[in-house]
Amino acid sequence: MDLSKVTPYPMPDEAALPPSSEAWTVEPGRAALLILGMQPQFLRSFPATAAPGGDLLANTAALRREARARRVPVVFGHAPGAGPDPDDPLVPERGDHVITYVRENAFLRSHLRRALALTGRDQLLLCGLFAAGGVLLTAADARMHGIQPFVAADAVADVGPEDHALAIRWTAARWGVVRTTRTLIHEMAGP
Repeated sequence: MDLSKVTPYPMPDEAALPPSSEAWTVEPGRAALLILGMQPQFLRSFPATAAPGGDLLANTAALRREARARRVPVVFGHAPGAGPDPDDPLVPERGDHVITYVRENAFLRSHLRRALALTGRDQLLLCGLFAAGGVLLTAADARMHGIQPFVAADAVADVGPEDHALAIRWTAARWGVVRTTRTLIHEMAGP
C-alpha cells in the first residue's frame, strides 16, 4: 500500500451509511473493541489537522473511552514490528490487550479469537486502519466464526474515499453492522 497517495476526504455521517444486513445492537456484556493499525508509521499519512485523520483519532478515542467506561475489553491490533510506542496517539493502558497480526486479518496467527472466547465476547467493534484491508477482512472473519462485527464508519480510514466507501458498503451488505461512532456509543450506553 502506497501511503504517499493518501487523499484527504470527509468522514461519512449517518445519512451517508448504507443499510446494514443485520439488525444487531451493541451489548456491552458481549462486546469487545478492536483498534487496528493505529501506529505512528501509518498515522503520519493521516495528519490530525486534516480529514480524515482528525476524525479518525477523535472518534477512536471516544469509542475507547466509552468502552472502558462500560467495561468493554479494548484490544489493540498491531502489524508485525509495529508494537505499542510511547509516541502513539492511543497508547494501550493497563487492562488493554495487545495482539500482533501477520496479515490484514487480525485473527490470523494472533490470539484474538482466544481472547474473545476467554472473556465471553461474541461482538466485535472495529475501528482504525485500513478500512478496505484489515477492517474489512477482520469483520468478514469474525462473521464466519460466529462473532457479530460492528464497524465504526467514521472511526476507520483508508488511502482514499473510494476504498473507505467500498469497505463500508461490503461490510453493511455482507458481514455485519455499520454505524457512526455516536450511534455505537449510544448503544453501548444502553437505554
